[in-house]
Amino acid sequence: MRELGLIFASSLLVAYSGALMPGPMLTIVIAESPRQGVKTGPLVVLGHALLELALLVALIVGLGPVLTRPAVHATLAVVGGIMLIGTAASMFLTVARRQVDLTQSLETGTVRHVRTVAAGAVASLSNPYWVLWWATIGLSLVTQAYLLGLAGVIAFYLGHILGDLTWFTAVSGLVAAGRRWISQRLYYGMIVVSACFLVLLAGWFFVSGVRTIIAS
Repeated sequence: MRELGLIFASSLLVAYSGALMPGPMLTIVIAESPRQGVKTGPLVVLGHALLELALLVALIVGLGPVLTRPAVHATLAVVGGIMLIGTAASMFLTVARRQVDLTQSLETGTVRHVRTVAAGAVASLSNPYWVLWWATIGLSLVTQAYLLGLAGVIAFYLGHILGDLTWFTAVSGLVAAGRRWISQRLYYGMIVVSACFLVLLAGWFFVSGVRTIIAS
């Protein structure tokens, strides 16, 4: 039990170190929280967690070396950049068409929730460094956890997801709590800034992909 506890705690701390860094997931959470409230964080993390579970299984069955290949990294970088551009374009259109009204009640509904979960998965998948992290550092940590069997892997996964869940729930809660003080104009500004950040991130991914291709 002590070993499982150490794996859980170390995974939790590693997750916080990653979650605290700005990225696509944080951008989505900040942009959506005024509309959907504190549940935005858990919904985004759910999409992220499902994708990470699939990747974790892939690593266990031996796909780690494949994911570290330069060609794979370059492809993920370019495709990820395209996905981020698409997400940013959707956010710009939302502002241009004035499709959000903060004076209305918080948005609910299964369709909206499913879209937010999907956005969490897309935000993760669009980041090639997320895949690279799992294929290198993540794989190393999973290997150590696997020495304790399935229980070790589960402890690692739960600690990792709990770190993301608590952080992004806190962020969405803070943004949602400030909803009453956020004007319509300010909220549109938040969306535009978030979209611009995604465009810059997409450019970084494109450059990284091209450099990888040239170097190989």
